[in-house]
Amino acid sequence: MAKASPIRNGIYRKTQLESGVRVVTETMPHVHSLAIGIWFDTGSRDEPEQLAGISHYLEHMNFKGTPSRSAAVIPRQIEGRGGHLNAFTGPETTCFYARVISEHLRDAVEVLSDITQNSLYETEEVDRERGVILEELKNNEDTPDELIFDHFMDEVFAGDPLGRPVIGTREALARIDQAALKSYRAARYNGSRVLVVAAGYLDHDRLAKMIDSRFRKEETADRTTRKIAPLESSVLRHEHTTTTQQTHILYGTRSIAYNDERKYPLMVLNALLGGGASSRLFQRIRERHGLAYSVYSFMNNLGDTGIFGVYAGTEPKRAEKALALIEKEIRLVCREPISKREITHFKEQLKGSLLLGLESPSSMMHRLAKMELYTGKWYAIDDVVKRIDAVTPEMVQETARDLLERQPVFTTILKPNA
Repeated sequence: MAKASPIRNGIYRKTQLESGVRVVTETMPHVHSLAIGIWFDTGSRDEPEQLAGISHYLEHMNFKGTPSRSAAVIPRQIEGRGGHLNAFTGPETTCFYARVISEHLRDAVEVLSDITQNSLYETEEVDRERGVILEELKNNEDTPDELIFDHFMDEVFAGDPLGRPVIGTREALARIDQAALKSYRAARYNGSRVLVVAAGYLDHDRLAKMIDSRFRKEETADRTTRKIAPLESSVLRHEHTTTTQQTHILYGTRSIAYNDERKYPLMVLNALLGGGASSRLFQRIRERHGLAYSVYSFMNNLGDTGIFGVYAGTEPKRAEKALALIEKEIRLVCREPISKREITHFKEQLKGSLLLGLESPSSMMHRLAKMELYTGKWYAIDDVVKRIDAVTPEMVQETARDLLERQPVFTTILKPNA
């Protein structure tokens, strides 16, 4: 039998510039491209309620023109070189990123640094983009498997900014104008909140010099204290209606922080319950009973909390049966012994997925950013593999009990109008 190749970690480097900006890279000598992102340590949970959605609004507006680039030129300078340019906003982060072949690193840096620092936010563009965002909101409301997640977050994180949609509310969007955007950008998108992350074929020192010449030193305003609201709701099942043919089910709870060591047993639990076609829920609900096309479990770990749960979409008259089967599988994983063989299968699945990500600069860039933002450290891939290997059936079961038996579990149902 051939000997397995050693895990190939990239070359990790980190530099903190005088401006407070951190530059983190992982060089991948075996590829010909790179992914670069300018990340900001701020997101929708940091917004005041009266400006809910302003982080996402800023994300849109940063593509609408700078003194040196029009809205048409911005994407052309990356896409015209075969690259990809995009952005996203989350509860705790905002990211603007590009994927390019390595020789176009300077182009990516110039465009990304320009749009994140010099956007004009012209009143006419602000008003026009408000209409676009309202259409995006309507699109989410017309997409049941998106809408149910908004309801679910509102119920699991009731009374907390995490319960609000990242896109914001109609009332808040109506208030956001040029002055609000400029003021919010100046307060939250600068200094030590800025993280530049790149992975692929690149030179760290060259990138650090490019960033240093393009980011001015700015004082970082006091950070918003992120303190999760206590879970007080006594109503654990919520039903909503919309125009849809299926009934959509979300069953889940608050979870653990990114740097909690239970993350590794939780990763195995997630894979075991609904992480693929060999998972328990897929085999029981789709293959054995034919109740759903889409059924899976999910997890998302944030700075001080997280979310874990199960989604399924099914025929309305069979929704209660599907929910009962989900609950049954949860009880089994919490109370019945889990075999070492089953755990080994899903650990291998996780490791395979992780190692495949080594071949993607985009995956590596996202991984680097999360490690830096949530831990301030870098973990080699082989260290992560060791942590996964160390997970036992007992650790998985104890984590399942912590999340799904020892705290409230919510059921959100979105069903067709009568």
